[in-house]
Order: sequence, then C-alpha cells, then structure tokens
Amino acid sequence: MHPLKNRPNALVLQTANRYKISRKATNSVLANDLLLREVQKAVPYMRGRLLDVGCGEKPYKDILSPHVSSYVGIDLPQTIHAQCEIDAFANAHHLPFKKDTFDTVLCLEALEHVERPLDVIREMYAVLRKGGALVLSAPQNYCLHNDPADFYRFTKQGLAELVGNQAGFTIRYIHSLGGTREFLFDALCKWLFLKVHAGILGRILPRSLKKSIVIAPQIVYLAVFRNTDINVLFSLGNIVVAVK
Repeated sequence: MHPLKNRPNALVLQTANRYKISRKATNSVLANDLLLREVQKAVPYMRGRLLDVGCGEKPYKDILSPHVSSYVGIDLPQTIHAQCEIDAFANAHHLPFKKDTFDTVLCLEALEHVERPLDVIREMYAVLRKGGALVLSAPQNYCLHNDPADFYRFTKQGLAELVGNQAGFTIRYIHSLGGTREFLFDALCKWLFLKVHAGILGRILPRSLKKSIVIAPQIVYLAVFRNTDINVLFSLGNIVVAVK
C-alpha cells in the first residue's frame, strides 16, 4: 500500500484503497476515525454546491470534492486552525449567502461552539435549496475543548428536536459516534495525555514518546475492535443527515 499525495498536515490521509486518520495531525485518532466512518457513509447525500460551516482546514475535502460541483468553507477569523482553506470569514449565526443557494450543508463538530445552536441550524436551512441535505455532527460525551468557546453537548433526542421539530428538516437518520466502550477508551487516552504532559513525566519524556503513549493504544484498539459497541449510553457524539 503506497500513500498517495496528501495535503501537508492533513487530518485525513488517502492511501491506495482507503482513507485514514493521520497519527501526526491529532492525538484523538479514535474519535476522529469514528467521525470519518460516518462522513463516508453520508457521501451519497452530498451533491451540487456544498457549504462547510466551521470548515477549519477542510479535512474531508478530498473525500467530498468528487461528489459536489463546488466546495465553499466558512469559519471565524479567530479559528484555531490554519486559515489556508477558508473561503470566507463569517459567523454561522448570520450566513452571508442568499436563500436557496446550496445543495448540501456540512457542519461537523462545530455546533457545540456557537452561542445559539437553533439559530445556526435555521440559517443552514435557509441557505439550502429544497431537497438539499444537511450533514451535521456534534459531541455528546466528550472532553472540554477549544475553551472558553465550548458551550453545549447534544444527545440523539436533542439533535432530532433541534434539526427536525424546531428547524423543519426531515431527518433521514441519526447515528451514534461509537458506543460506551469507545467512550471509556477515549476517556482513558485523554487521561493518559494529561498524565504524560504533567509533572516530572512531562519534563523528562521526549515529545515523540509522549505522543506514542497516547496514540499507540488507540491504533491497537481500532485494529482489534472493528465494530463499535452497540451500547450507546455514553456515545462520544452523534451525526444527523436530514433534508429540507
């Protein structure tokens, strides 16, 4: 298996026959792998003009571009990500596009960072054409991140209420991002990360070793457990696919 040409520092790497999460780009290989699987499942719903809300560095661009006619990404100027892939700086509460402009709206792991989630979902509804699809993911049981702009967590029922009942979308499906086993293992790896970066260990361990201590168990886990836990009481998050 020979790697193909990938963008520098890309989160998602393309190999000869599949996509995978880069070990160099993140310490959360497991959580990102779970989301990658679901993004690939949602590809059949993506077409035409695509808007990526909270696009960051567009980690799924290589997967989605062959299926859409254009790919527009927006984010805030203060994003923690590199800005090279952002097409326009905009606040998701006020999308700078006319109504019925896009065929697909993508919003992955961004809804927890907005002050008024329902307003954002309604904005995405407005810019979608009739029959267009929304693909949206959000965390349910996940650690605090991008503090202080980390406001919410969402259950399946919460997303169904916001996206379906209140914003007016017709939900096609809602899938969990992993189950209880994945949640527990991810929490263990997050704990390991804190331990190897604190105190005397943080001072004496080489950076490469600290990264390996956190990532290696996740790589082994993904190799051993190819199917996720069906118990979703403590899933890491959820992804919803819905149409206007």
